[in-house]
Amino acid sequence: MKLGMPVLYEFDSVKENVELAKKLNLDFIELNLNFGYCRTFLEKANYDIFFTNNIEATLHFYDEADFASYSEVVNGYLTLLEKYARLGEGFVKMINIHLNEGPIVTISGNKNYMYEKEYEDYLARLLKNLSKAREICKKYHIDMVIENVYIPSFIKRTYYRLFKEGYAFNYDIGHDNYHNNQFQMLLNELDMQIKEMHIHDATKQKCHLALGQGELDIAYYKDIAKEHDSYVVIEVKKASELESSIPLFKSI
Repeated sequence: MKLGMPVLYEFDSVKENVELAKKLNLDFIELNLNFGYCRTFLEKANYDIFFTNNIEATLHFYDEADFASYSEVVNGYLTLLEKYARLGEGFVKMINIHLNEGPIVTISGNKNYMYEKEYEDYLARLLKNLSKAREICKKYHIDMVIENVYIPSFIKRTYYRLFKEGYAFNYDIGHDNYHNNQFQMLLNELDMQIKEMHIHDATKQKCHLALGQGELDIAYYKDIAKEHDSYVVIEVKKASELESSIPLFKSI
């Protein structure tokens, strides 16, 4: 198991994140393409600050990237994936993408999922495009993991197929708690590869809380991380929350 942190909104450079990671004796930082300063850093491709501090990097892909969307949209994201995987070769260990729920039509206050209505077409598009994404990552010697976000019933069906196709996953425990532990049920049933975990405390109303500020049994999830030898991101959002959460996590 390796322990890391996300890049923080309160910082304006990768250097500040590295300094905090070094202070907290962390193994890696999850860079995030939603942050302009991360994109700039990757495009300069000067990673000495990581190597000299003995810190690794993983990469969070764009939150909104939907690999089951229109081909024109997906092709754009595949182009970006290739760009940043190429830049990260030999440096980025893992790229994390979301499994998004797609377009929603709300009728009388109820959510209706377009992908559920056209499920077979959706699944065919998703599998074709995720296969392309995985091959891109493999080309540059980077692991690809799929993160749980929302899990309506049709997404749960999709996870069974992704498991069958041999995909690896990022288990976000706060997202799962918010959505009635649907991913945990899958994990109990299937021998899934959990190469990354996002650990943070949560309630049914909020997630990304500092450890000890919610209702989750963090020791239970730490055991899962150790069992799978996962990269663990303590995914809180402030330096002060990392400074309180990291020692607590290590002490469990």
